[in-house]
Amino acid sequence: MMKRNYRNLVQRYKGLSLNQYILIPFFEMSGKISVSKEADPNSIVRSPNKLVNGCPSDSDLRIRKSYVMSYNNETKNAEWVYEILNKDTLKVNCKAHGSFGRNEFVDKDYEQGHLAAAANHRWCQEAYHDTFLISNMAPQNKGLNKGNWKTIESYCRYRAMNDEVCNVHVYSGPLYLKEKKNKEGTEVEDFYDRADPSTLERKGGKVAPTHLFKVIIVENEDGTVEELECYVMAKLDKEDTDIQNLDNIDAVQNKYAQHINTIEKLSGLKFIESHPDVVTKDCIKTITGEGEKGESCSAKIKVRISEKNDDTRTGRV
Repeated sequence: MMKRNYRNLVQRYKGLSLNQYILIPFFEMSGKISVSKEADPNSIVRSPNKLVNGCPSDSDLRIRKSYVMSYNNETKNAEWVYEILNKDTLKVNCKAHGSFGRNEFVDKDYEQGHLAAAANHRWCQEAYHDTFLISNMAPQNKGLNKGNWKTIESYCRYRAMNDEVCNVHVYSGPLYLKEKKNKEGTEVEDFYDRADPSTLERKGGKVAPTHLFKVIIVENEDGTVEELECYVMAKLDKEDTDIQNLDNIDAVQNKYAQHINTIEKLSGLKFIESHPDVVTKDCIKTITGEGEKGESCSAKIKVRISEKNDDTRTGRV
């Protein structure tokens, strides 16, 4: 089931990603950049991984209060959803409402699973409501949604609250895969390949993914960007016992870790660039909204990002 040892996987690829630029749609996010200046070269810490503005794909970009997605009209699912978690965006200024996200599927083994988790966006009412838009949901097996997927969501929030961490950037999305077999008809080691979504079953008008992925990018306060953490989870692994707490996060990591190249291959998305012509900038976005009682609230996001020199985007002040 594409099992890998997490620590061995990280060690295997360490040193192979020098000058690796990770695409994030920071400028596409809601809100204007209130500060944008070229970073002092003396303050830039050497890091083999850097952030650069860009999207893994750009079909039907949809910008919400505190996440960005690319939507696929064929599958009726997002191709990817991008969000930034930090101590500001994880503030709780509104209550969770159980009336949202009612399960409408006839097949009660499936739920409308969030890609950007509702618990990640309670800093304002609109941001929280946005996570319940049907475009942010994909059919998920109930066991996965309430088990290992939820564990990884909790892990992302846990990392974001660390004093040494500036931001945790998270991509989530569906995969549509099929098994590959050799001439003898038995499974081969690399036994998943991309499937034609039109051949897969639909739930509530949406193609039901066979797998889900997460790409986690930890940006530290000292300017370094850690090695990518990437996970691929099958819609249901009947051999598994649900792991629903952070005490067992090592088990989840060891079971589901994948390299970013694998996710790019299986999704058709592009997350990594090499040696682009860029200028490194310190950028701050402040997103404003209202809390549960109509009070003004905001979330501040500061990112050290490399911007392509040919980027002609406007809207910065």
